Amino acid sequence: MAGRAPQAGCPLSKYPTLGPHWSTLRRPAAPDWVSLTQRPSHLRLRGGRSPQSMIGPSLVARRVTAARCAFDATVEYRPRAFQHLAGITAYYNTRNWYYLHVTADDQGQAVLRLAACDRGVVTADELGQERLGGIERLRLGLDIDGPELRFRRETGTGWRPFGPSLDATVLSDEHAEEIAGGQIRALGFTGAFVGLWAWDLTGGGLAADFDDATYRVFSR
Repeated sequence: MAGRAPQAGCPLSKYPTLGPHWSTLRRPAAPDWVSLTQRPSHLRLRGGRSPQSMIGPSLVARRVTAARCAFDATVEYRPRAFQHLAGITAYYNTRNWYYLHVTADDQGQAVLRLAACDRGVVTADELGQERLGGIERLRLGLDIDGPELRFRRETGTGWRPFGPSLDATVLSDEHAEEIAGGQIRALGFTGAFVGLWAWDLTGGGLAADFDDATYRVFSR
């Protein structure tokens, strides 16, 4: 999508509260887990519970409003263990999402990794992960182009793709609807979101800082 002018943007608010385009998941944006004042010009998220939990997620996202759009954000994070994760997401519900995130590998080294969940089946691309060395601040992005979704990262000399082309229809109302044995298991009605996500599966609430999160819509 490079070189095509965006029609609209929505950066994070520079005020003490989130702007009206931003939503949280199943809990209000309270200062015990989300703050725009603890670090000036940054959104600080304290890591929440896993997607399987119905309480306590740390997700701040905005609705996808067009078939062709992009989302970029800077994340600064120091994971201490594999239970610590922070990054950007393309999200439908707890059973359907994509997540490009910083975490720690089995040796405690920071890595950039892509994970996905399709109708409740979670996969993590450990073979495609990238060791970050001493890098603690990363610019991450994603592009949605109709049925295709691609993640990317900024390298200092420009953007490069991260991971394979992904199926964006996983984030659709039609895909989210599940019927088993003639019974409705799940209905699709929320629509897709893009945003910022932090997990701390230890329950310690390790914080991640996000900056310059911007959503853009592209014309054909």
